[in-house]
Amino acid sequence: MHWKIVVLGVALSAALAVATLESRWQAEAFVVLCVVAARVVQVLLGGERAGAGMLQRRILACGVVLLVALAASAALDARRQAEAFVGLLGLASLAYIAALRLIGRLDGCAGDYRAGRRALAGCLLLAVAWRVVLLGAAPLVSDDVYRYVWDGRVQRHGLNPLRTVPSDEALSRLHTDLTRRIDPTSAVLPSIYPPLAQRFFLGVTWVHESVLAMAVAMLTCDLLIIGLVWRWLTVTRRHPWWVLAYAWHPLVALEGAGGAHVDMAGTLLLVGAGYALSRRRSLLAAVGLASAFAVKFLPAVLVPLLWKRIRVADVAIGVLLVVLLYLPFFDGWQPPVGSLGTYLAQWRFNGPPFRWLATGIGTAPAVGVAIAAGFAVAVHARIKRDRDDPAAWAWPLAAAVCLLPAVYPWYLVWLIPFLGPAVNWPLVVWTLASMLTYTVWTPHLAGEGWVLPVWVEPVEYGMVAAAAGWTWWTGRRREARVRPPRLTRDWSRGDHEERSRNSTHARY
Repeated sequence: MHWKIVVLGVALSAALAVATLESRWQAEAFVVLCVVAARVVQVLLGGERAGAGMLQRRILACGVVLLVALAASAALDARRQAEAFVGLLGLASLAYIAALRLIGRLDGCAGDYRAGRRALAGCLLLAVAWRVVLLGAAPLVSDDVYRYVWDGRVQRHGLNPLRTVPSDEALSRLHTDLTRRIDPTSAVLPSIYPPLAQRFFLGVTWVHESVLAMAVAMLTCDLLIIGLVWRWLTVTRRHPWWVLAYAWHPLVALEGAGGAHVDMAGTLLLVGAGYALSRRRSLLAAVGLASAFAVKFLPAVLVPLLWKRIRVADVAIGVLLVVLLYLPFFDGWQPPVGSLGTYLAQWRFNGPPFRWLATGIGTAPAVGVAIAAGFAVAVHARIKRDRDDPAAWAWPLAAAVCLLPAVYPWYLVWLIPFLGPAVNWPLVVWTLASMLTYTVWTPHLAGEGWVLPVWVEPVEYGMVAAAAGWTWWTGRRREARVRPPRLTRDWSRGDHEERSRNSTHARY
């Protein structure tokens, strides 16, 4: 077992070294990389009867593969070498899936689940290590951070980012080298980000106006989420190793430390709301959900989860908080929503369900369907699931995001803290497969526009459908195995008794 891992590790490192170089052998190296990676996963998952110690060492080996793959991806130009970049993320995804399978086995091992804390600490240190590596490469695949810096900067000059546009000639004196990098399609529009996100940008730029400062702020939120998820698991007596379902997810590191997306701040507030509701601290739950909504609108679909679990006074405080956050951004009677209307009407990306709906019923009704779907799933989760169940938070978000006009990978970061401990494989696969959309940079740099390659959406959503089908099938098989045997009549004995009674009646 050990010598196999060593040999495969050497082969994996060699293939990675060649694959990250722009050479004539890059394509062949990626083929070798995929083969070796599949073999590594097979070796790591082998041995169903491995003890807890062996399982922990195998999980740690998965973490080393993740570290190497993500460090190699940080060394690439993720935009000009998009296919190679996505290939390395595929390797990281395989290691992540293998780790989840091994954690599932570790959870089923007999003994004290608190054992192996030192090994878990080592795994979390690996997660911090690849985040620090990605921190220096930000922004990898998105330019949104430049808009964050602009929004914070104009607030420092007393302007409303929900009303001003970066392309305004009258504001040219406010631009810096960083803010001039805002994408031209975004520069002609006011900001779309809600008020608490704007205050977050203001706070970071008040400390320092740089991409690094913004990325460090998002990394801080990311690390706090890891701590909250770990605490949530321990207080609900779930296996603490499931914290790696969040900490080791490649998308989290890419969009947090490597992308500096504000979704990390909103996700922190949302996880805080979930933890507070689990601990029956209703005021904190209401404030957390209201604050998350004030970072991005998506958590609004989760309101039904609080029904009859928090006090009316807590609801009033949450609503008041949102109103107070919005008040400074009002300009007359016009709602301070920035370019939200333009986003819904014009922006389309990686959202085939929305395209199909909008073609049939129009854009506005299709947006209504997305919101209604999230609310409906949240109502079902409120009725059927316990307040401690993370899936009650994941599925309503997934239902709403799936039907949005634009489904960017960082939107799915909101789901990831709620993927364990009962692994929702369709959501896991979706959050990983969404990274295929990074290949959009190839046609974009070729002058073809912000258009995905034709194969991306069928592969991405096809993988999700396959995972859903596999989950359903394995669930049915598991139910069949645990179903108690049916009681059957001993027909041979019954026939004998029937014949005896008939012969008795015949005699008398």
